[in-house]
Amino acid sequence: MAGYFSLITEQNKLSLNKGGNRDAVYYSELNEWFTGNAFRSFSLKFVVDKYIYYRLNKKEYKVNAGSLLLACKEPFVKAYFDSAQTVKSICIDISPATVAEVFTVLTEKNDPDFDNYCNGYFKMPEFFEAVYPVSATLFGNALNELTLAINNNTVQYLVTREWFFNLAENIILQEYGNYLALNNLHSIRLETKKEILRRLHLAKQFMDEQFLFINEIKEAAQACNMSEFHFSRSFKQAFGLTPYHYLLEKRLMLAKKMIEEGTGTITTIAAHCNFADIFTFSKAFKNKFHVAPSQWNTLNQPFVN
Repeated sequence: MAGYFSLITEQNKLSLNKGGNRDAVYYSELNEWFTGNAFRSFSLKFVVDKYIYYRLNKKEYKVNAGSLLLACKEPFVKAYFDSAQTVKSICIDISPATVAEVFTVLTEKNDPDFDNYCNGYFKMPEFFEAVYPVSATLFGNALNELTLAINNNTVQYLVTREWFFNLAENIILQEYGNYLALNNLHSIRLETKKEILRRLHLAKQFMDEQFLFINEIKEAAQACNMSEFHFSRSFKQAFGLTPYHYLLEKRLMLAKKMIEEGTGTITTIAAHCNFADIFTFSKAFKNKFHVAPSQWNTLNQPFVN
């Protein structure tokens, strides 16, 4: 356990040795910090409370509470903050050995695209550096569980070799989606693709948070500072569906959940999920789930003999 987890405070922040090339979790509660070697290995930086700045490749990232930054091993990456209030954060280093082990398992699927992705993964410039809200990641639950375990002083039962393996697998699978999205964007320069994808992720976050209240696609385009035409075209290139269908999918999945939980009538559920009328909702629901919304619970009740 001691080999995986370390607590960083104002008293030991300058004396603690953070070795590279190993699996490690560092939890810090600090008021001030500066380092020029933030990414000594592949790292995940998760801010629990307040915010931290990172400067990577001449670009500054502000990571707010509830968000995280992923980046590969790279020298001269700065991290800094100076706060009157305590900044709480978690840094997770994942070793090359763990990454290699996960790749070995995942590449057994014989997916040529995935094999090409693995050849460039964690190597610049293929890797996509980005700030994510923890709720928008495949590994968000793992980070929330880790935070809870730290608060409850039970982290020794959670952070194991298998835990790092599972975390690395989910990170790799998520970044594979970014790899495919970057390749699908129609631009010559990689940095242009990365900037477009960053903006699309901002729009997706906005859509995830506001999908019940968005009435026009241009609202999402404005959230990422793109024209509606450029946003819609780029979104479909990157993610394989239009912004409209992305919003529709989220509304239908919520509607299905509300029907299963018995939250209101079909009419009130349709209105809550921002469908124009019951006819529009019923048609969309049937196209998605191949059954009318009024019949969903009847057809999906468990069989009792």
